[in-house]
Parts: sequence; C-alpha cells; structure tokens
Amino acid sequence: MKKTLLLLAALVLTVYSAAPARAQQLSQSQIEEKIRGYMDECMTAGMAVVLVKGDKIVYQNAFGVRDRETGEPLEIDDIFRIASISKSFSGMSIMQLVEAGKLSLDDDINDILGMNIRNPRYPDIPITVKMLLSHTSSMKDGGGAEKYRDLTYVDESKTDLETIRNTAWLPYPPGQGYKYCNRALNIIGIIIEKVSGERFDEYVRNHILKPIGADNAGYNLDSLDNSKFTKLYIYNQKEDRLDPGKGYVRNNEIKLADGTYEIGKDGCYWSPTGGMKISAPNLAKWMMTLRDGGVAPNGNRIISEAGCKKLLTPVTPADPGTLYCLTTRTETRFIEGKTLKGHTGSAQGLKSCMFFCPGEDWGFVCLCSSTKLDKINEVYKIYYQTINLLYDQYIKPYNN
Repeated sequence: MKKTLLLLAALVLTVYSAAPARAQQLSQSQIEEKIRGYMDECMTAGMAVVLVKGDKIVYQNAFGVRDRETGEPLEIDDIFRIASISKSFSGMSIMQLVEAGKLSLDDDINDILGMNIRNPRYPDIPITVKMLLSHTSSMKDGGGAEKYRDLTYVDESKTDLETIRNTAWLPYPPGQGYKYCNRALNIIGIIIEKVSGERFDEYVRNHILKPIGADNAGYNLDSLDNSKFTKLYIYNQKEDRLDPGKGYVRNNEIKLADGTYEIGKDGCYWSPTGGMKISAPNLAKWMMTLRDGGVAPNGNRIISEAGCKKLLTPVTPADPGTLYCLTTRTETRFIEGKTLKGHTGSAQGLKSCMFFCPGEDWGFVCLCSSTKLDKINEVYKIYYQTINLLYDQYIKPYNN
C-alpha cells in the first residue's frame, strides 16, 4: 500500500511538472499599471484596446491622452485613422459586389475602368481584381503617397511609359509574385464606384458600417464628429521625442463642397487603402463580423459565409510568418503558438492591429496614437506587450 501511494505521488508530481506554467493572475489595477508602463517605455501618447471572447467584450479601456497639448484624456469612443486595416473594408465591398453579380475577381480591371493599366514589361497580361486585393499585380508604391493616390501615374494616356515603369511597376509578371501595394487598393476604391454607382465612402457606410452598427465611422471627415479625433504623433528617432503627425486632411470633402467630385474618378482620394476613421469598439464589431463568417454582433449578415471565407483565405506566401489573403492576412508572430487573421496599420505615427483566432472565438483591437520603432517578433512592441498581457490574463485561462 505504501509503495502504491509513493508511485501515485510520483505520477502526480510528474504530470504537474510537465504542465505549462500559467501566467500569474493580476488584478485589473495591476494589469493597467503594467500597460501604462509599456506606454511610457514606448512613448505612446494614447491607446485604445478591446478584447473579445465569444459575443462579449471581456476587456476594453482607453489609456493616455487624445491630445498631448491640451491634456484631454483619451476616451474609448474616440476615433483613430486606422491606416491599412482599412483595406479589409475595401475587400469586403468587392466581395459583396461579386456576390451581387456585378463583377468577378478574375475581371480585367481595364474592362471596368475604361483605361489601359498594364505592367509595361508585360503588356499582354491582364491585371485582375484579385491581383489588386492580394498584392500580386506586380504593381508597387513608387513616388510616395501623393503619387500612389493618383491614377495619373499608371495611366499611359497621361504619363510616359518610362515614368510609369519606374514609378509603379516591378520587373516580374503579374500574378507571379507578392509586393504589398497601397496603390492597388486605391484603384479598388475607383472600381467599387464604377461597379456600384455609389461614392466609395457612401458605399462602405451604407453596406458595411451601418449594417454592423458602427456609428461615427467612415472615410468622409465631414460626416464624422471631429471633436472625437485622436491626434497622432510621429516618433523622432534622432531627438528621441514625439512630433505631431499630419492632421486629418480634407481631399474629396473639398471636391464635394465645390461640386467637382466625380464618381468613378475620385474614389482613390478617400484612401481606400488606409483612410478609415473609427473607434476601437466599432472596429471590434467589424473584427467579430469577419470572425463570424459575415454576421455582425447585432445579427445582420453582410455577406455569405462562403464569401467571407474567400476573403480570409490565403492567396500567396508573403512576409515570413505571414500569408496574405484578400485584404486580410494570416499572422503567426503575435502570440506564440496561435494563428491569427486580420491586419495591422501604420501611418503618421499610428500603429494599429485587429486580429481574431479562428476556431477559438476570441480576438482583439489595439489602436496606438504613437510609438517608438522597437519590435518583438517583427511586431511593434507596444501592442505586442499589451495584447500578450491581456491574452494571458483574460483568454488563456479559458483555453487551459
């Protein structure tokens, strides 16, 4: 009997020692003290974060300030320009139009645009809608943001071929390689206008934002409560300080005001690639809609389950550890051992992320108005540390 008890004790000890160690459970005040420490370390002026499990928000908070000069505290419903996460709204808009029978992912974009957009080195290979969405068109972002927002630099009738070749195209054939390209997604905005007959900003608002219940969100500055805008700050590495980023610029808003806006021509100036303005809780609604196969938290379906799945299916290998889909990506570097789907964003000091874990029913949004350039596993340190802490405290206990 004594020998049997000793064997059982040894077995229990072996199982216990082999089990993974759980993170120390902290109080909410301890968690938030750590997060503020991360912000100080990374020079983050303001940060809004939302963590979702199932159909519930298990944690959300706003830290820091909306504006460093005035000292106004950041509030959870304040608006950030989320940069490249915006691409997922453009991708969903295209998938809706595909399901409506108004275009195909394999359509030659020239047939839609009425232009001649071709890689000058491969003039006989069509550029398709799918290539633009998956960054496989062989197009690049040469010339800076001013040029990749302007179709002039891919239009052979307005710009000489040599300039087009050097500014907008890579040396390999369309469909044969991956290169992340903002210009491609701005063209998608014009395609959405051409096919739907609606202004790009109104299409996204009417067919995505309103149905999922995302208020005070969109691309059009004049349609939003400007008092809720978060000021962005760019890290000055040389001086180790934060400098104010470029403010929220009115482009198409001016054209609308003076009556010069043209549907099917000016859609690129909304920045379909990065111009969405939205709060963290509303972005979490969008993340949950993607996670749940096109059904929003309020029960509205905005696309079929098959269409949402196609949007989230990898098309081609991209960066190490990443597979790019149709305006979303698969990410393995954020949380060890977890494969996530979503997107990040970076512009004018902002660093943003929105991801969910397929099959595990949780996800997160983190919006930061500034940060140093430090990274962990190629992910910005401020949201890597924050999200891993919140995962350990609020999600991991459910999964063990």
